[in-house]
Amino acid sequence: MRGRERVLAALEHRETGRVPLDFWAEAGVWKRLLRDLRLPSKRALLERFRIDLRWMDHRYIGPDFSDPSGAYLENMWGERFRVTPEGEQLACGGALDHAARFEELEAHHWPSNDWVDQSHLVEQIQQDADYALLYGYADIWQRAAMVRGLDGMFFDMVERPEWVHFMTGKLTDFYREDWTRAMETTRGRIDIFLLISDLGAQHAPMMSLALFREFVKPRVRQMADLVHSFGKTLMFHSCGSVRLYIEDLIEAGVDILNPIQPLCKGMSPAGLKQDFGARLCFHGGMDIQSVLPHGSPNEVRSATRDLIETMRPGGGFIFCPSHTLLPDIPTENIAAMYDEAGRQGG
Repeated sequence: MRGRERVLAALEHRETGRVPLDFWAEAGVWKRLLRDLRLPSKRALLERFRIDLRWMDHRYIGPDFSDPSGAYLENMWGERFRVTPEGEQLACGGALDHAARFEELEAHHWPSNDWVDQSHLVEQIQQDADYALLYGYADIWQRAAMVRGLDGMFFDMVERPEWVHFMTGKLTDFYREDWTRAMETTRGRIDIFLLISDLGAQHAPMMSLALFREFVKPRVRQMADLVHSFGKTLMFHSCGSVRLYIEDLIEAGVDILNPIQPLCKGMSPAGLKQDFGARLCFHGGMDIQSVLPHGSPNEVRSATRDLIETMRPGGGFIFCPSHTLLPDIPTENIAAMYDEAGRQGG
């Protein structure tokens, strides 16, 4: 099977010779792996690990909103970052942190879809014809919270709900148009669309089910309805403990849940597979909090086999770490994970 065939089979809940594999990592980890494994490019690294998906997104070509003095960088949404001497970007608030009037939200520089370019996608789909293509990093709640400030966002959800509906509506409208243009540019070649909003902490969800149903679920449904009108698949990403929301996410139209952080409360892969595996695909599950950073290569191989044996039956699983690979994970453990995953049934 080619990569795309393997992924599409998994999404149809059909078992394959080996489960499909995906890869995501922080920029510094990419750089280290290329050096340690003596590989010439990211494409060569993905081929080395037998990765079946390729990720793609638009490119920003709009105005620069960063502080002229260099105090912070600001992206098109209004999220602000400072850069450490090592080159790492750290969040340092948002443009609407101190907004006190609704008019300030209306006057904010909400981005235009003309501020992003998708022309490069044509070349990528030609290069990656054998792989499943995943598009976008759309975010309809968490990004608004980063622009507004997380504390302010939670306060607004209770005291000024119209503010939250306005902000999440701005993001939803932008990304619906962005995804529509991406489908037109690629002539329908995209297989999976990614929607992001972190809703869970280590031990509990971040908001009540009632708040989730008012502010998040309707926006997820809007995005899912669009994706399904294309005849494509929606993957929803949230870190942390989100079991409380899974039934509602399925009702809203989510097809794939990412990333399954197994040490978070209620996120045991076996339990999720048993309770939701017939109606939902899973992406992720390989523990990055304990096994990958602190285990030996043999322990990593064993954990990889256990996870695949748990999630493989009946299809509906894409193997991947439970978060982007972080700098504390040794190269030998990353290689052991993918080498073992590639052998399982392959």
